[in-house]
Amino acid sequence: MATKGTPRSAKKVGQEQVQEDNVTNKIPLDDLISVMSLLDYPLNLLNQSNGRAKHRFERFGQKKEILYQDILQIIENYQSFMQFGYFIILDKRVIDRHGLQEMQSRILTKEKIEKVLEGSSDAFSLYKECQPEQQRVIVGMLTQKLIENPESVDMNLIDQVSRLSKINILQNVEDSKILFKKEEMAS
Repeated sequence: MATKGTPRSAKKVGQEQVQEDNVTNKIPLDDLISVMSLLDYPLNLLNQSNGRAKHRFERFGQKKEILYQDILQIIENYQSFMQFGYFIILDKRVIDRHGLQEMQSRILTKEKIEKVLEGSSDAFSLYKECQPEQQRVIVGMLTQKLIENPESVDMNLIDQVSRLSKINILQNVEDSKILFKKEEMAS
């Protein structure tokens, strides 16, 4: 009979541990949480469905401190944006508390995206690791970088990414240049 009591007491200790962990992992609603945009164009995160309390990121790598109570709504309303790698939460407490470890592990960080853009030796393998949506953002960033300074981009990487993504980045560059010329002429 003593063996029957052991599992119950172990179960009780386990439940108390979970409850204790929840108490120690509590995040005050007024704590500021760091969030970073991973887009090279503006990103808006709205706290409420009515569009109030907007957090606007203007550029790639921009960080904002957002109240945890707002983060809760952002997590709920913009989970797909998180999955796509459009932004990343930089506070480990929030990631752990909401079970976002797996989701965030599939997102390339700012530093890794920069390694891809710089054409580091592991650039292509990093590119292949990320979500398709984040890959499309990186293709856009590579296109922009080629437009601004063609010598700053590893053409072998451009070729590899073009083949994998089935997007002709060099053609995108040419199309963009033609579009910019048309806009200049119209002005």
